Amino acid sequence: MDTSQEYPEYVKGLNTRKSWESFVRASKLIPGGGSSNAQCTPTYDPYPLTLRKGVGSKVWDVDGNVYVDYLLGFGPLILGHCPPSVLQAVKAQLENGLQYAMLDELEVKLAEKIHEMVPNAEMVRFSMTGAEATMSAIRIARGYSGRDKIIKFEGHYHGAHDYVLVNIVGSPQAALGSEVSPYKVRASPGIPDDTTKNTVVIPWNNVEIFEKAVKRYANTLAAVIMEPVMMDIGVAPPEDGYLQAVREITQKHDVLLIFDEVITGFRLAAGGAQQHFGVRPDLACFAKALGGGFPIAAITGRREVLEQVGPGKIMHAGTFNGNPISCAAAYATLNELSANNGESYRYMNKIGKKLQDGLERLVSSTGTQAIVQGMAQLGVQVLFTPLKKIRNYREFLSCNGAKYNTYHREMLKRGVLFHPLQYQHLFVSTAHTEDDINSTLKAAEDSLKAVA
Repeated sequence: MDTSQEYPEYVKGLNTRKSWESFVRASKLIPGGGSSNAQCTPTYDPYPLTLRKGVGSKVWDVDGNVYVDYLLGFGPLILGHCPPSVLQAVKAQLENGLQYAMLDELEVKLAEKIHEMVPNAEMVRFSMTGAEATMSAIRIARGYSGRDKIIKFEGHYHGAHDYVLVNIVGSPQAALGSEVSPYKVRASPGIPDDTTKNTVVIPWNNVEIFEKAVKRYANTLAAVIMEPVMMDIGVAPPEDGYLQAVREITQKHDVLLIFDEVITGFRLAAGGAQQHFGVRPDLACFAKALGGGFPIAAITGRREVLEQVGPGKIMHAGTFNGNPISCAAAYATLNELSANNGESYRYMNKIGKKLQDGLERLVSSTGTQAIVQGMAQLGVQVLFTPLKKIRNYREFLSCNGAKYNTYHREMLKRGVLFHPLQYQHLFVSTAHTEDDINSTLKAAEDSLKAVA
């Protein structure tokens, strides 16, 4: 990106000059102008916006533009920006200590709370990020089973660590090979073949292919890791009976099942996707909504598996694991989500359904070649595809990225913020209101007409 040029508009008619100036400064020191590839150029073209404040369901950029926020920090802000209960808990802990690197009472209380809410949480270990949790869960599965191979699915994202950075979103159709035996497509330079030689990749939502792969590698297969709802192609729920079949097949062949609930956890239901679908994995990873905006992750699972973690056994460590500030935020978040017999979930489901149903009506009434997929409070997305349903990554490749990018810019101009790439989705929170949804749907109507 040439930062010597004059100020370019991000969206015609929207003043983002200060965001441009901020990006010019950032790009001199921070590659791409942001500290994550999903937050910098060229993901945001020609530059990312710079935000300065978030309250409730809204954010403000440095130019003073205000947006209804459906990005929500990529999902952690399930209670919205600056929820009073979380701020109060964090402020109280700030007076008592920032970091101990020892057991503290909040860590115990949080583990007990998760044990109470999550079906498979016989035991709990804490990390700081979702990527750390999935990486550790794979090591735990390998250490427990004495086997090395794992199965992951095309398009599923489990964090930026080398074991699973193959065949993620962005892998080109021509490089994938056959569905029965896909080629492995590394997501980045710097990932050695030796790191991924034990990673088996197959398409998602196909029981027949899955069963064949498990049978083929059963003697060397430690685990299967999967998102129980595929969340990196918009929102693609499992086909009816798919998760149940996966559970039966893995149990039959003595293979551990790991659910990556980094997104679905505490958002789809109080006990995550495993509660919603009635399928209990051996291990599960949580992050994002768990912390309500603070960095924290958890690995939950069967006692006999997690009891193998510890000094002299399976390695799992981290200076900030169980950090008291993050534990305070997470405990306050889970308390609010579980209060009043789950009223928060009923409200988010209502708001999310209003958004999803409204977008479906608008896609139909404007004659847009697109579909709307979602699961209410979990997330929703408009997919510009000629297909009637997107079930896996290969089908997602039918989507028109240029049309989506135009739609994103039109929505941004009308005060609605979400990610510029179609594989992401719109999150709702307990802070979103019916007025937010109404204004979003009005913006969507005008934006879809502009796309057409």
